Amino acid sequence: MSKPMMLVLSSTAVASVFLFGSQALAASPSTSMSVLHHNVAHNLLSHSTMMGSAPSSSATTFEVSLNWQHTNQLQSEIRQLYTPTSPQYHHFLTVSQFVRKFAPTTNQVQSVAQYFSHYGISLIQTSRNRNMLEFSGTNAQIEQALHVQMGRYSHHNQSFIANNQDPSLPSNIATLISSFINLTTYHGFHPSLVNARSLNHNHPAQGSTTQPQGYSPQQIASAYQINPLYKKGALGQNQTIAIATLATFKPSDAQHFWKYYHINRGSASLNIVPVDGGYPSGNSGAGSGRIETSLDVERSGSLAPRANILVYEAPNTSQGFYDLFNSVVSQDRAQTMSCSWGEDELLATPAYDMAINNIFMEGAAQGQSLFSASGDSGAYDGYPVITAPSVDFPASSPYITAAGGTTLPINGQVPIPGGSIPMRTEHGWGWSYLLPYYKNFGYSTEAQFYAAIFPVGSGGGTSSVFPRPFYQFGPAFPQSTGRNVPDVALNADPFTGYSIYDTNSGTAYGQGWINGFGGTSFASPQWAGITATMDSALGAQIGFANPLFYAVFQSPQNSLYPAFHTITKGNNWFYYDHVGYNRVTGLGSPNVYNLTRDIQSLTH
Repeated sequence: MSKPMMLVLSSTAVASVFLFGSQALAASPSTSMSVLHHNVAHNLLSHSTMMGSAPSSSATTFEVSLNWQHTNQLQSEIRQLYTPTSPQYHHFLTVSQFVRKFAPTTNQVQSVAQYFSHYGISLIQTSRNRNMLEFSGTNAQIEQALHVQMGRYSHHNQSFIANNQDPSLPSNIATLISSFINLTTYHGFHPSLVNARSLNHNHPAQGSTTQPQGYSPQQIASAYQINPLYKKGALGQNQTIAIATLATFKPSDAQHFWKYYHINRGSASLNIVPVDGGYPSGNSGAGSGRIETSLDVERSGSLAPRANILVYEAPNTSQGFYDLFNSVVSQDRAQTMSCSWGEDELLATPAYDMAINNIFMEGAAQGQSLFSASGDSGAYDGYPVITAPSVDFPASSPYITAAGGTTLPINGQVPIPGGSIPMRTEHGWGWSYLLPYYKNFGYSTEAQFYAAIFPVGSGGGTSSVFPRPFYQFGPAFPQSTGRNVPDVALNADPFTGYSIYDTNSGTAYGQGWINGFGGTSFASPQWAGITATMDSALGAQIGFANPLFYAVFQSPQNSLYPAFHTITKGNNWFYYDHVGYNRVTGLGSPNVYNLTRDIQSLTH
């Protein structure tokens, strides 16, 4: 595995002379220039086909993500916000307070805008927290302003534009910038969603039915000990959950789901918040994405029945994904967020990942609990292009809680076609346990079956972009250089899975009740619902969950009232479950009542 990159995107000063057209400013020999490293998608380009130069006159939009001011102070303040013995504990910042303390100044924004205006590139808008500037210009203007070459590429039947060298800018401008967004227009974001019936050679299609199958919300609440909180009146009231998604859904589907399962939502609201114009209407190729959004809403709202839900919908582009999180965090309308979309962290530019990580830092400072699915390709998130184990982004961000997957047996069994597999305890989810049963799925050899199921399982491993965060230090955790994934887990195996109610067309699964689904897509929104319910029980926001979860895990109180189920069996094709933290299920799946009680004991 490659060594993790440096957290700080360094700048290298170079002296050069550049001659441009009349609209451009020629850099003098004395101009100090800096290279903004990590702004090339090297891994993507190495597996792409170069098609030629980008059309010079083609207009495009791109975004410039600016650095926070006083980053070291921000990191220190976040740590104090989540240290129970600190005077700053849980004194979360408002958006306006965060902007005053850490956002780029208006003068800095103007300096960056003026620089690009010299090349005919126009500023379209500035984000509320002043860390994102959207510009409009041509490829030729971008090449002149950033001293790069823009090319046309093809990868997996997707054509895109990208730069193949890092931008160079005057040093006083470069120090303000963390990343360029949409210079590389490729996007590989996908939902972490798996269907069991896709494995069956004999009956591969999974049509809709009139009855749901799999775990109900009530069964999940019982399995993970949420019911004691419900009995005490904690139902997620006075909380709002944000669902961050790249596809739309029908609110009536969620209402039907809740009604069927007798989920009393009371006066809790459900609203859609468009980002960048919202999800494009008339897009017929997003069936699985719409299923994803439906399940996110249905399952999070079931475990926090009185929580309001805001569904943030953005176009499936690199710009849309960045703006999605920036909207959730900078609006600060939700205490908890779930996202079940992601991509291999090395597919985009490292600077892009870092820019989104900056947004999550703001969320932590403001007391928001952010959850993300860890992915469904086991330890090999780059599948089908596997060069080494890799992890999913945004789950690999140190400022988000990554939700991995387990196999939670049903009455000591895992049902499969034509029979069942004995399994008495909750396992880390990886489909290698299915290998001896290849004939049940219509395969003639185990090797054929291996090719069909590898590497499906709980996303986990060590980041190659982000360093190990403070809460993962200590003898209980891997002594890695990079951030370890996941943090927590929940049932995600389709064979011990779930039903979804979705009436959108455009998928092979049919409409209405569709069964046999799983994936860490179910772990993340249910963890968001659980956290909203815990917030209600505690009468306060947990906020950024990782520092508290890891502190509880290591506390003496956890020995008396275990907050996490110990999962010692299972694997994700590379890492194996064992006692303590592991890179399949993290700290484990929750005993929600004990977790809430332990947090209360730790913080009072």
